[in-house]
Amino acid sequence: MIEYEDYGTATWRYWQKIRNDAGARGSFQSRPPVPVRAHVMFERDGEVWLDGTATRLGFDGAIFVEIKDRRVQAIGAWLPPDDVWWEGKPVSSQLRSAP
Repeated sequence: MIEYEDYGTATWRYWQKIRNDAGARGSFQSRPPVPVRAHVMFERDGEVWLDGTATRLGFDGAIFVEIKDRRVQAIGAWLPPDDVWWEGKPVSSQLRSAP
């Protein structure tokens, strides 16, 4: 895993495509934001777990996670539910174990 000392404002030099981004979708916000760990697959740096905040739920189950990382071009990404972990998430619904 590659870590950067400065997680400040992203610039085009650091941006990377997120390979497991589910793309934009219709959503709703029915709960307050939740702190989560997100499994993100960057095009160059590979798989990493990042802290984020889940703010929206897609009608198909995808979760929008705000991620503060210089490699992320936008404010976050839509991720499949199996790539997002939060405190109290049932173990049976986790395909990967979060660090």
